[in-house]
Amino acid sequence: MRNTGCMLLVLAGITCAALVGSLAAGADLYYMVRNLVLCLSVALAAVFSFQAGRVSGGFFYDDGEHPGRFLSIYLCGILCALVFTQLPVTGWMFLFFFVALARVSDAVAGICGGTSLLVLTTVLCEQISLSTFLVYLLSGMIGIALFARQKDEFYTAVPLGLSLGSQLLLIYAGELLVQNKKLVWEEALVPLANIVMNGILICIFLQYYINRVAKREDNLYLMLNDQEYEVMAKMREMKKEEYYCALHTAYLVERITSELELDVRSAKCAAYYGHLPEDKLETIPFPESVEVLIDELKAGGKALKKKEAVIVHICYQIIQKIQRSNKINKEKKADYGHLIEQMFAHHFTMEALAETDITLSNLRYIKKRLLEEKMYYEFMV
Repeated sequence: MRNTGCMLLVLAGITCAALVGSLAAGADLYYMVRNLVLCLSVALAAVFSFQAGRVSGGFFYDDGEHPGRFLSIYLCGILCALVFTQLPVTGWMFLFFFVALARVSDAVAGICGGTSLLVLTTVLCEQISLSTFLVYLLSGMIGIALFARQKDEFYTAVPLGLSLGSQLLLIYAGELLVQNKKLVWEEALVPLANIVMNGILICIFLQYYINRVAKREDNLYLMLNDQEYEVMAKMREMKKEEYYCALHTAYLVERITSELELDVRSAKCAAYYGHLPEDKLETIPFPESVEVLIDELKAGGKALKKKEAVIVHICYQIIQKIQRSNKINKEKKADYGHLIEQMFAHHFTMEALAETDITLSNLRYIKKRLLEEKMYYEFMV
């Protein structure tokens, strides 16, 4: 409901802005309808692309769970787009909104959202050239290309310098030189102020986003994947065997998922908590990607889809089998290689996992990797 409400507010906001702006500009009925259709069309594309990224899991962090971030930036953008109609065309600051919208969603949603704001200002201004529209569209796309794909490491100086420099060059080439046929320094002050303000806003926004969103998720994973986390500590005191089973599972899962270039943090977290009772999980603030894995592990069977969930399931079953075998035969260690071979022959066949995302090469690698850990099993608690 929250997501639906935010997306409806996006459409309502652009509709109201186009209507009010058209009335303020004295547009007749035909121009008003044109403005509404153009603005709503691009806004709908932004809404659809945001939903597509949210459903497919294409967002880097938890932005899909918090559509209010996109909405708040977009509504501020609408207000600014109306203000820009009263400014010289060289003073429009759309670069910030392109970059910010893409950062809280993905590149496609950012382009569509930024373009809808640009369209709003363009249709409300009289005699705006195609060159002006292209200047801000191209600079926005360059900004998104430089900033939107950054995930674990955030580099600000070089992308910021390139995006601001590109916009300044585009404004000079597309506006000032074409209009005047020569460079007039008095008119160059507005685009310079534009660049400075865009740079300040982007720096403030990125710093806020890194601290409140990107690093917050990193800190959350760091807390959850700590063996001394409160829930893990309680499990160690009350159910020691299950605690060590989770620890050994997490070790194997971390090794395998990192080598297969999968989501190591989420898989390790699911290995720790995926087999705890539901009542123990209610108060734990899992990231969305971990919740998906845990739900699949709880349901089991045909509910297993993601590779990470399958790997956690296999490692957990192997560790449990080894623990039971060692408990029964305390004096004689089990033949771990034979035990793993049997488990894969009877339970982890490609036919049994056909409904999952795991491939035959993945399965062969998992088996090979588990067989290589025989020395580790010797010293398991």
